[in-house]
Amino acid sequence: MPRVYCAGPLFNAAERAEMDSIAATLEAAGLTTFLPHRDGLEFAKLKPELEKLGASVEEAADMLDRAIFSLDTYQLLRRCDVVVANLNGRVADEGTVVEASLAWHAGKPLVLFKADARSMLSGSDNPMLTGLGDFHLVDQLSALPQAVVDAVKRDRSHRVERTLESGAEIASLRESGDELSALAKTLYSAFKKT
Repeated sequence: MPRVYCAGPLFNAAERAEMDSIAATLEAAGLTTFLPHRDGLEFAKLKPELEKLGASVEEAADMLDRAIFSLDTYQLLRRCDVVVANLNGRVADEGTVVEASLAWHAGKPLVLFKADARSMLSGSDNPMLTGLGDFHLVDQLSALPQAVVDAVKRDRSHRVERTLESGAEIASLRESGDELSALAKTLYSAFKKT
């Protein structure tokens, strides 16, 4: 079974509890998870230990920032097979956005979870983020395990290249001064779901 990196906000008890429930749901379905606040480094506990060793407050914070970034990036890119990114909130947590971006660019399967109706753009989330998950959001916790299995099976080869090719075609049309109707026809044929 795939090992899942659980990305999401962890800055208060409610956010950690939500991430715990995401991991528990995946684990109940037989998946293994890496949950940063449970399986990673705890800033508040390690910082005093580094200070006892002689690090200043600033040095200890810098060391831990670097260590957390290194560990979480290693877990996401090397140890885990798939990423579940919790986008709940009016805007997604900035660390979660970075983790989703790393997964997408590395060709990792990525599942975007959002069971929250709040959004930044009048009911829609930022397309620069939702595009990382092929514009598909899972909105039910119980649907996450199957979404993970499906994401692992989905062909992700050439995902970045296909996106760049589409972008180049659109840029060329914009730069050539084509009328909006011609651009709209191209977009319609390129992106209409069949």
